[in-house]
Amino acid sequence: MKFADNNNQAAQYLRQAVPLMVKHQIPPNPLNYALWYTYVSKRLPALNLQLDKTLQTYGTCPNLLSEKMFREHMLGNEVSKTGKMQDQLVAMINDLHNHADSAARKSADFSEVLESSLDALQSKQNNDSGPSLETIIQTLSQYTLSMNQSTRGFQKRIEDAQQEIDTLKQELRKSQQDASIDVLTGLYNRRTFDQELEQLTRSNIPSGLSLMMLDVDHFKKFNDTYGHQMGDKVLQHVGKLMQLNCPEPMIPVRYGGEEFAVILPDCSAHKAAVVAEMLRTKVQAIRIKQKTNGSVISSISASFGVAQLSSGETSESLISRADSALYSAKQNGRNMVHLAD
Repeated sequence: MKFADNNNQAAQYLRQAVPLMVKHQIPPNPLNYALWYTYVSKRLPALNLQLDKTLQTYGTCPNLLSEKMFREHMLGNEVSKTGKMQDQLVAMINDLHNHADSAARKSADFSEVLESSLDALQSKQNNDSGPSLETIIQTLSQYTLSMNQSTRGFQKRIEDAQQEIDTLKQELRKSQQDASIDVLTGLYNRRTFDQELEQLTRSNIPSGLSLMMLDVDHFKKFNDTYGHQMGDKVLQHVGKLMQLNCPEPMIPVRYGGEEFAVILPDCSAHKAAVVAEMLRTKVQAIRIKQKTNGSVISSISASFGVAQLSSGETSESLISRADSALYSAKQNGRNMVHLAD
């Protein structure tokens, strides 16, 4: 999106945008300046409607939603870094495909020459007329040299492609580390959790803010018994359950290892406990079939701790109370929901 405002108009919009950002605890970064500058200019009605609804729900605009709205309403047709990497991979695959086709055609040609040369040698042995022995040897020599050059060229292209793939892997790994999504589960990651909870605890959400912490029971023992690949499958199943059952404004995250969390804006502790109980039941119902022997694993469960933000409480204190409630659930037999005091 392009801005074509003159200096006076731009200054006026900023004078309106900055107080709104301060009022709603919006972090003063370039993305948010652009977002709220556009908001006060009223040039994108759909953006204004979405921001108004977000403020009504959260009392602020979480960073996740700010980035989402920025991409949706303001970036337009800009190509993301991930998109560029995908284009590079597609181009490289097409290039290898073309080289493979060329090598295959040369291989087919060489096979035909070899076959015809063998026929000619057989004819010579039978004293039949045909190409001279020298001509046959020259033809075989030329095609062998051409085939070797083609093979070396294709091998070189594969080696170059491998280097390109390694470079892309490094770039992708770095972008994944910097991104907001946990690669294994598809949930938001710990970095996102810390940012969003910090901002939301400072805002004035009308109906309160709750935090749910959950931990897969006996996960280390599960890994030791069934292996880490099966352990990853359990985490993926839990992540999928949370994605399906924790819609906005909830923010489900992978907190770390086998521990997960859900930030619940506009939600009391008792309502959050209802959500936790629903998730507990669904986790308990997970069944995973082992490929090795066909047996079904049905011993999966999780423990939950829930806490509601108190007036003036910090994000660190809220996490500590929810974690203590989770610990109590573990101490009292696991596979249960425990509310913080």
